[in-house]
Amino acid sequence: MLTENIRKHIKKLTQKKYREEFREFLVEGVKGVEEALVSGLEITTIILEDEKTVPVELPLFVDAGPTVLYASKSDVKEIKTTETFPGIMAIVKMPTLSLTDFDFEAPIICLDGVKDPGNLGTIIRSADWFGVKNILLSEDCVDTYNEKVVRSTMGSIFRSKIFESKNLVPDLKILQGKEYTVVGMQMAGDSIKDLKFNKKTVCVFGSESHGISIQVQTVLNQSCTIPRIGEAESLNVAIAAGIVLSKIAL
Repeated sequence: MLTENIRKHIKKLTQKKYREEFREFLVEGVKGVEEALVSGLEITTIILEDEKTVPVELPLFVDAGPTVLYASKSDVKEIKTTETFPGIMAIVKMPTLSLTDFDFEAPIICLDGVKDPGNLGTIIRSADWFGVKNILLSEDCVDTYNEKVVRSTMGSIFRSKIFESKNLVPDLKILQGKEYTVVGMQMAGDSIKDLKFNKKTVCVFGSESHGISIQVQTVLNQSCTIPRIGEAESLNVAIAAGIVLSKIAL
């Protein structure tokens, strides 16, 4: 059974302000916790549901130092962030990253104002699939460590270098100073069929509702588009990112 303090702490970590205060976030499910354990990030606590079998892999990582606690049915009702608790949860310390942690010989995916947790998580997962590790986020993007984002990455968040910029335009200019070409994906522009992405490319995707902000548009070196064949009005940003990532990687 969990103490009242740990239950309260877990519930606080579903809010961004407390995640930032404690520099911790939640990971749920066997896959996510396994990825967290092998990532090298500090894990303070692992919570298991009493009735669930301990994952066979878990004892291999207990020496890494996390406290292992067991949750009762009433605890689970309080702490779960999904309709069905997956049987395991971890409290993980956030990494501290800066722009200088990026690999400056590799492409960068930049998201400007993406608000939907599912979209951000899917983009992180797709980038991992195509081997793109550098992800730059504007300050007004959804929080990287929102539990819905973490869950939808399926562990890819632990293999990515994700930097949340406080001021995106100056950071893009820094990258241009490192010989990067900043390419904005927009409704109008050159077709990606004609674009050859190189390692020194930043691909910028805008928000679901408003696209790339006016401020960021001022520093773009080029605007590109995914040609429309049918009649749909627009393309989901996560799908668009997947198409562009495949173009970068293949």
